Amino acid sequence: NPAFPGVVHANAIVNVAIPDGITPAQAKTAADAHFATLGVRCLAWFIDSSAPTSRTQPIADYLRANGFSRGVHEVMYLKGLPNSISEVANLRIIPARASYRHTRELLLESTRSWNHPPCADASMLHLDDPHVDALIALRDGVPAAYLAVLSVGEAGAIEDLFVSEPFRNQGIGRTMMSRALEICARSLFRHVFLDVDPDNAAAMHLYKQCGFQKIGETSVYYISPAHET
Repeated sequence: NPAFPGVVHANAIVNVAIPDGITPAQAKTAADAHFATLGVRCLAWFIDSSAPTSRTQPIADYLRANGFSRGVHEVMYLKGLPNSISEVANLRIIPARASYRHTRELLLESTRSWNHPPCADASMLHLDDPHVDALIALRDGVPAAYLAVLSVGEAGAIEDLFVSEPFRNQGIGRTMMSRALEICARSLFRHVFLDVDPDNAAAMHLYKQCGFQKIGETSVYYISPAHET
């Protein structure tokens, strides 16, 4: 996406597996050439977890050897009905598109560690996507949390749960998950997924409490725009 040249998820390749007869170096050269026609760089390679390792491990090793870092997220699946979730009081939960200002504040905070403000602007585009239901929570008019549900046919994906630092450990994340699962129920999704950083112990605990179980993992090899060569 030339409008967001430094945003990893806007300039990436998904379901990566190397075809027969092509070396990892050739694959990367071809990808770089394609992205260059749009004036951007490919910043991330999302590995096809369903492909044989013989077609994915060589490109993974090549990327690691050429300055890319590996990120792993666990894929979790809601089996059966969700567990009962108690909500906290004194929260006003509204569609994120009802207050762009509050939503952007939350997205700026959630992406601050990336040191690249356009990441928040790119995330704001999801608010206009008809397949996305995004919510924010306000406490006394102050933005406290954000969450989105992406619909893909009969499947729903809960994405981007974020609780602002002053409001953590107060049950707000649990309440947001309750509302997300309400959206999934109303949408009659047959499958509900989410992914999570395995190092995020609080999120892992919350999702397991809600009834999610790990079914796999995804790997991505990414390079920060600040380290481009």
